[in-house]
Amino acid sequence: MAASRPILAGWTLAFWCALFAPSTGAEAPPPNVLLIILDDQNAFAGRTDLAPQPVTPKLDRFAQRGVTFSHAYCAAPLCNPSRTALLSGLGPSTTGIYHNSQGATPEGHLLRHIPSLPGYFRQHGYLTAGGGKVFGSSFGSVSKQEGGPWDETMNPTRKGRMEDPPPPGDKLPLSGLAGKHDWGAFPESREQMADWKLAGWAAEFLSRPHPKPFFLACGIVKPHTPWYVPQEYFDLFPPNQITVPDLAADENVGLPAASRTKEKQVAAAAELRARRKELMAAYLAASRYADDCVGRILAGLENGPFAERTIVVICGDNGYQFGEKNAWSKGALWEGSTRVPLVISGPGVAARQVCPRTVGLIDLYPTLLELAGLPAKPDLDGVSLVPLLKNPVAAWDRLALSTMGYKNHAIRDERWRLIQYADGSEELYDHQNDPLERRNLAPNPEFAPELVRLRACLPQNNEPQNPNTPAGTDD
Repeated sequence: MAASRPILAGWTLAFWCALFAPSTGAEAPPPNVLLIILDDQNAFAGRTDLAPQPVTPKLDRFAQRGVTFSHAYCAAPLCNPSRTALLSGLGPSTTGIYHNSQGATPEGHLLRHIPSLPGYFRQHGYLTAGGGKVFGSSFGSVSKQEGGPWDETMNPTRKGRMEDPPPPGDKLPLSGLAGKHDWGAFPESREQMADWKLAGWAAEFLSRPHPKPFFLACGIVKPHTPWYVPQEYFDLFPPNQITVPDLAADENVGLPAASRTKEKQVAAAAELRARRKELMAAYLAASRYADDCVGRILAGLENGPFAERTIVVICGDNGYQFGEKNAWSKGALWEGSTRVPLVISGPGVAARQVCPRTVGLIDLYPTLLELAGLPAKPDLDGVSLVPLLKNPVAAWDRLALSTMGYKNHAIRDERWRLIQYADGSEELYDHQNDPLERRNLAPNPEFAPELVRLRACLPQNNEPQNPNTPAGTDD
């Protein structure tokens, strides 16, 4: 998240007093959990320097209530393996789930025999509710064995979530740019869109009493492509007012063959490069719309009966790139594809704090169990972030791991990023002196000690991708 923090507005004094009131001696009821996942929301969230308008003002305001993790990373830079890891607590090298193309897990697979994060809460007496894009295609199959996993949900369509109305076919592509990166002002109002309806459903859920503690998960689909949002959001981000570093003349410089983009692919992306600020403006418009959906959910929490005893987690599922290293989406192991926003608030969590430690979304499963007082699961790959939620600058020796395909990994600490590919080739970046990752230091003998240290943190075992996994639909 950005260093610039807007002042907290609209959150009542009564809400703050209730949230952090001292104990009266009576046993406190179990806390509720609200999990909000933003699809493809990269670390532009919280930024105030990209355009005259902040990207996510509602999230910025919420961040004042808790701890913002400035260096949070996904377990995989794609929707399905990232969500599978977050909701199972097991990384791709443990489950063998590496790609969006992997669908429901076959019988006998590890994921068939463990509870998902909401499923674990349900096993321990929680009411579970969910809507939107929460699960990926691989771990979604566990919902059958869990009998849900939701006690309450929205009416799903073929993808298990509501979908936005499509623009008229004779108008496509609205941007005039062929391919997945289409954008344009559609529909006329946000009230017509699925995420806005999801936010309203969640706000209504948060407004009424429930007989037991709840786990509510909301999967907001934007800013995933296509970037169709009402004109009011495009008006906030004129392309000529976007401020970002220019791309290098050759984004392939210093890259090993495993990550080097072929020249014909670079040439094919020439129009994307020429219209880069238009793409970014459309992405920011979609991010701002998603932020308004977040705000609607949080308003429901504030105005309902559970504000003082609800743990709230807001995160992206993976990052997104705009031409860096010739990447025009996600699915890579560089900073843009792997870094995500992560904010946590709730009883016992420090307020108005930024934590600089490197953490992963894989850590959310054990963190939420500890915050809720549920029995720990010792077989998880992540660790609880509760020590950092109490003291955001506490000593921390964990590094963040991201995986993209079999035996392709990135390790990140507060200064360095090591990427190692299945063929043994490597990239090493010093973020203290090279935040744009322009200089690959791996071939330089001077940095051999850093390579040795970081290599020791790579997974020792890598589960092969199951060849019998059917094709998935999640993107």
